[in-house]
Amino acid sequence: MLRVAARLLRVTTQVGESCAANRVKSPTKWRRIEHSVERAVRHGGPGARIASTARSHRSPNVEIEETFREQLDSLHSISVEIASLHELPQVYKAALTYCLGLTDSQLGFIGLLSQKRDYLNLVAVSGFEPTDPSFFDRYRVMPVRRSVFGVTIVDERPHVSNDVDHDPERVGTPPGHPEVRTFLGVPLQVGETVIGMIGAGNRSGGYGRDEQRCLSTFANQVAIAIDNARLYERQREMIAGLEDLQRRLGLADAERLLAQDRARIASGLHEHVGQAMFSLGLKINALLERELDPELAESVRGLRRMVADTLDDLRQVIFALSRPPGAYTDVTEAIGSLLRDVGRDNGLDVDLVTRGVPPAGIDAVHDVLLTVAREALNNVVRHAQARTILISIRYEPERVLIAVQDDGVGMPSTDLDANGDGATHFGLSDMRRRILDVGGTFDIESGEEGGVTIRIDVPIPPKET
Repeated sequence: MLRVAARLLRVTTQVGESCAANRVKSPTKWRRIEHSVERAVRHGGPGARIASTARSHRSPNVEIEETFREQLDSLHSISVEIASLHELPQVYKAALTYCLGLTDSQLGFIGLLSQKRDYLNLVAVSGFEPTDPSFFDRYRVMPVRRSVFGVTIVDERPHVSNDVDHDPERVGTPPGHPEVRTFLGVPLQVGETVIGMIGAGNRSGGYGRDEQRCLSTFANQVAIAIDNARLYERQREMIAGLEDLQRRLGLADAERLLAQDRARIASGLHEHVGQAMFSLGLKINALLERELDPELAESVRGLRRMVADTLDDLRQVIFALSRPPGAYTDVTEAIGSLLRDVGRDNGLDVDLVTRGVPPAGIDAVHDVLLTVAREALNNVVRHAQARTILISIRYEPERVLIAVQDDGVGMPSTDLDANGDGATHFGLSDMRRRILDVGGTFDIESGEEGGVTIRIDVPIPPKET
């Protein structure tokens, strides 16, 4: 026991050499580690007390008991220093430095169990530099089995072998592994759970009960330090994840606010500018119903065309604002979303029926179909006094057919006869023109049970390859 305590004096030198390489990275913490054992010695640590005890005339049992108690005090001081570290590599390095000093060993390693507890991962090794750079890559992970090393994990108890070559647990070593003549392994245990082990090797004269008890006591503190460092690492990962989530939520909020602004602008254009343009068109139509000079009448008709074109451009802007780029890629989804919004905002019963599969190339008429569907729904809300809206979509290999039907008050026969081409219905005229521009057909008819049904038939252009 006196020999073990005296070895604590030599740890200071070994720790100092290790700390010198790390002062630049973390000078405060490594300075505390470097001086931990030294403080214990200078202020009544094991070395000083051993000298005093050797000069006393107390009984050997009392000397051993007091020496061991003083040794535990020094181990506690070392453990406090290790526990103050938060980075796992620092914990591993400090623990191995003290392990080799406490046991007067030449080799040492720390191994941690995998999640399934079937492999031991060597997270730190000291006293061995392989000549083959790939050695650790090939042998860093070892299967858990009975061996001179593995019995510590399998039986969950310390294991001492002072003649490794003839140890009954020996299973051999991989090529390039250093010769191990003597070995001491102790479990790393947190509560009732073994999380790994510390191994020390090649102590001159072998290992006894003193070294085993000293390293076991130290290993318990190392296990707690490793567990705490793991928790600290997971906490940092969790904080980083929360920060990333906050950033993404911030982006989502920004996108939501932007969408709200776009919707507000679109609504303002529709309710104010759009309606003003519509009223202007009605007044122009009233002028054309009078007897005008032919030249003046032609100028007024040109003005009406300008109003119609401007209203068309305005609808394009409103549509673009209402649907951010990339918001929808599927016609069914987009029209369904429009229909649900109209139903929710106006208290209407709505339904969408689809048949077939959207053909390739439908993207070419995507915006036209959405614009016409949106305008048809707006007409129902503004004029039909309906309670129900039904949209039917039928996809065929080379065309798409859409019907928008309501159960409202219907439409005057004169407007039905005009089939959306009447001057008093700019919305219907615009829808008809859009469909004709892409080679389709546009029809308006009275519903079988009242209301109005708008039918469009649009060919799908071949998809470019």
